[in-house]
Amino acid sequence: MLKSIPITKVLLILVVLFVFMLGVNYKPVEKLDYSKLEALEVVDGATNVSFKFLGGFDYSADKEIPEPVMVLNGELVQVTGYMLPVDFEDGRVNSFLLMNSRLACCFGVMPRENEFIYVEMPDGMTTKFMTDIPINIAGRLDIGGGNLVGSLYTIDLLSIKKADNF
Repeated sequence: MLKSIPITKVLLILVVLFVFMLGVNYKPVEKLDYSKLEALEVVDGATNVSFKFLGGFDYSADKEIPEPVMVLNGELVQVTGYMLPVDFEDGRVNSFLLMNSRLACCFGVMPRENEFIYVEMPDGMTTKFMTDIPINIAGRLDIGGGNLVGSLYTIDLLSIKKADNF
């Protein structure tokens, strides 16, 4: 015969599980001292930026974007990371998230809003699904313009290729 469990115990168990899961997915912010950085490298007209640079501040707490990051708004940038498809059809990807790590998703460590990039492709452009392969993308960076996935960053894609050295 099944015993009935008081609702308070069920709620307590759920709260403990939630806190445990939150602890597993929590990642402290590694704050970057932007004043000590050298100029960013420009390759083929695009500024080469890293996720460490883009995610080096606690946007969720401060809601402020450091000036060295903000100056990239509207600029052509290159970033290397991993693809997480958002919209795909017939084996082709129409839009995706660019992640710093293959583990940065809902099953690993959830990235903060300034630790991933929503990548939009021009109408008619698609790419193959490249999972677990580091890729290098180039495009125009939009900071804080809003997108459907809650990222602080959106890139209008111009090019995509496998990363050589990552």
